[in-house]
Order: sequence, then C-alpha cells, then structure tokens
Amino acid sequence: MPRLSTSTRWSAFLIAAISASLCGSAAVRADDEVSLSREEAVRLAFRNNRELGIAALEVERAASRLRWSGRLDNPELELSASSDAVGLGDDESTYEVAFSQRFPLTSKLRREKDVRRHQVILAEAEVAERRRELAGKVDLAVVELLATRERIRLQRQLAELNREILEFLRDQVKRGEVSALEVTQATLNGRTMEQQVASLLARETQQRLALNQTIGVDATTAVNIKGSPRLPESPPPTEANLREILSRRPDHVLALAKIDEAEAGVALEEAKRWEDVSVRFFVEGENAVDDPGGLERNTFAGVGISIPLPLRRRNQEGIDRARIDREAAGRGVDSVQFEIRSEAEEAYRQRRDAWDLAREASGDILGLAEQNLEEFRKAYQEGQASLLQVQRAQEQILEVRDAAIGFATDYHRADARVRFVTGDYPGLVVSSVPPK
Repeated sequence: MPRLSTSTRWSAFLIAAISASLCGSAAVRADDEVSLSREEAVRLAFRNNRELGIAALEVERAASRLRWSGRLDNPELELSASSDAVGLGDDESTYEVAFSQRFPLTSKLRREKDVRRHQVILAEAEVAERRRELAGKVDLAVVELLATRERIRLQRQLAELNREILEFLRDQVKRGEVSALEVTQATLNGRTMEQQVASLLARETQQRLALNQTIGVDATTAVNIKGSPRLPESPPPTEANLREILSRRPDHVLALAKIDEAEAGVALEEAKRWEDVSVRFFVEGENAVDDPGGLERNTFAGVGISIPLPLRRRNQEGIDRARIDREAAGRGVDSVQFEIRSEAEEAYRQRRDAWDLAREASGDILGLAEQNLEEFRKAYQEGQASLLQVQRAQEQILEVRDAAIGFATDYHRADARVRFVTGDYPGLVVSSVPPK
C-alpha cells in the first residue's frame, strides 16, 4: 500500500480527554444507579480507568523531556594558583580564573528537540491504543451482559407460561379429568426453569461485577445498560473504508510516528559527527622576580578554543543504528497496514454472516415455533393433545428462542469486533496538524 501524505504522516492522536480523565467529573459513588449506553460506558471507562491514568503520565514524562531538551551543557569555572614556596622562596606566584563553555558546531540541540517532540506523539499514540483496547473490552462486556439479560427475560416468560399450565392442570385434577402425575411433571418442569433463571441471574451478577471493574465504578453500583441485543433491520456493509480506518487506528498512527521519530533520530546522529567545541575565557595573574626591578606583578587575559577533530570517530555506529531503526519503522508501517486490512476484511465478513444467520433464526423459524406451542396449548385444553406434547413444544420454542438470542449475540459480538478493528469509539481524536 502506498505511503500516506506528509500531512497524514505528521498526524498524531491527541488525547484530549486525558486531562478530563484526571480531573473531570465526580466519581460514581457506591450504591448509586447508573444508566449507560454502550458509548457512555466507554466514556466512563476512559474517565475512571486507573491504568489509563498511569499511562497518561508517560505523556507528561515525554512532554517534560521535550521541555528541558535542546539546552547547552553547564559552563565550567576553573580556579588555579601556584607559588615557589617549596622552591627558591622568592615569593613568586601565579593564579588563574577561567570560564569555559561547550558549544555544538552543528544543529544538534535543535535535532534533539525534534526527537523529543516525536516521542511525545508516540506516547500519546500509545495511550490512545490502550484506550482502544479498553473500549473493546467494555463493548464486548456490554454485549455479553445484554445477552444474558435477554435470556433471563425469555426464561421468565416460559416459567410464567408453565405456571399457567400448572394452574390449569390443578383445576383439571380437581375435576378428575387428568392424573396428578401430570401436575407433578409440570411442577418439575417449572422447577427446572426456575433453576435456569437462578443460574442466569448468577451469571448476570458476575458479568455486572466484571463490567463495573472495567468501567471503574464500585462493585455495589447498579449499572443499567440501555439497549437490547436486537438485530438492525438492514444488513450491515461488507466492505470497509480502509483509509478512514487507518486514520482512526492508534497503532497505525503510532507506526507512522515511529518513522518520523526515526528520521529525526538519523538527523540527530548525523549532527553528532562533530563533537562540541569548547570556548575558554581566562584571567591570569603573575608575581615574578624581574632583575633589576625585583618582584613585579602582572595580569594577563585571553580566550582559547578547543576543536575536536573527527579523524577517527565520527559517530558511525550511532548513524548506522539510527538508519536501521528508520528501516525497521518503515517495515513496521507495512506490517501494521497489512494486519489492519486483514482484520477489517475478516471482521466485516463475519458480521455480515452473523447478521444473515441471526435474521433467519429470528424470522420464520421462531414464528413456526411460537405457532406450534399455541396450537398444542389449545389442543391440550380441548383434550386433543397430551401434556408431554405441550412440554415438548415449550422446549422447542425455548431452544429456538435461545438459538435466536445466541445468533443475535454473535452478531453483536461481531459488530463489537468491527468497532474494535475500526477504532470507532468516542474519545479517539485524530489531528493532521504537524507538531510545532
């Protein structure tokens, strides 16, 4: 795939919500009830997740390194004094005060600042990738919780239907029209359904606790997820807009930013071919015997310069290493683009297949099962069918409805996968403005 334009290569994920994550709205208190959509759950996770708060500190570290980079080394103050006290003892002496400063001959300081600037972009992109991973985890947890709640609703409906049959049977037993064994069988069937409801409620509790932990709220907080695992009326698209996906994927922007950092690193290492020159300003005083005048005092002032000559070492190792890093960064972009393209094609195809299966399972098959149960209920009340047939019809509709929920859940899992692959979450912002 061709390289993106220069403006796109400069693009970086600006984690605009990082500050809001650290000092944003008040935290959710325990025992509060929270009603959330999928998008709101993702935003809440961004705001409350402790690990994201720690990761955001890496951006601050990179920004701190940028702020203090590109500065000259500290100057040096030199003091020296000598006398002939251990020699002739003529009170001759010298002293020197010198001030030296190292200066780069090349644009090394500016290049160093460029590298640090790109490292800030890398840190922001890495945080954005963590946010995408967290959003995918939240999204999938919401789907699973909604699917469990839908199964609970279905089991309760069938349990209520079984209770109606049981009441009808008890009336029939009083009139001597059916055997008490049928009442026992219906009671056992109802208890089984109640156990399944209890099992699903336990699963829902575990899923809710896991979701609370992921979005960063207290375990006792009642989280009400809005929505249901129902299918959209129209089929989802099967083709992905790869260019749009690449612009939203933090790992792709991270790979592009690594190229920019590597190129800045090459420029920095090349600027290190010449070591810094040292400029020295000094004042020297001297007390010396000068015949025939005797001991005399004199003062000298001057400037000196020290220039290292790049005859043997010209930072060849650093330059070679930086060029290899640049080549690796370029190959990394190709690898990431191939992986994203493959993931997108697979995710879009899987979502469409899941929609087709779920549409079929929730259509004619479910309608036939519901009609079959209603007809057996009427036939049983009229004495034309046995309780066993009614119970079998109940089991069939349970199987069909459970399968329909399963297929619908598979669709929403696939849809969550598409969102994860495309990075289509609130709070991931892309900017094409080059860093200054």
